Amino acid sequence: MRHPYLLWRSFLIRDNWKKSTGYALSFLSCFCLCFGFSTVYGQEGEEVDAKSLFEYHCATCHGADGKGTKRGHELKAPNFADANWQAAKTDEEILNSVINGKNKMPRWSDKLQPEEIQALARYVRKLAPEKRS
Repeated sequence: MRHPYLLWRSFLIRDNWKKSTGYALSFLSCFCLCFGFSTVYGQEGEEVDAKSLFEYHCATCHGADGKGTKRGHELKAPNFADANWQAAKTDEEILNSVINGKNKMPRWSDKLQPEEIQALARYVRKLAPEKRS
């Protein structure tokens, strides 16, 4: 049996090396995007970083502080820092919106793990203004 390097080398020489290199780089890029550069998803047994998840997936429309961005206001995204909005929504409604999407908001059940969705829903509650005594 030939050494894998010799097989790869003969493949490069025999076939179009630019095409072969392109395939290798494409594979490597896909692999890194899927598995290598994920800063949001925790390893098994680690706690989910809900703030990072929110900033990565939600802040484009909802803003890092939950008050909404210009784009979010145009799409009628709610202000999570509004005490009246927080009081009017149940935890189940927030969770359902994250899972299934709502209006222009995409559904996240296809892209996030259940524990990540739960963490996002809990994080939305943390964006409520603090009650003063």
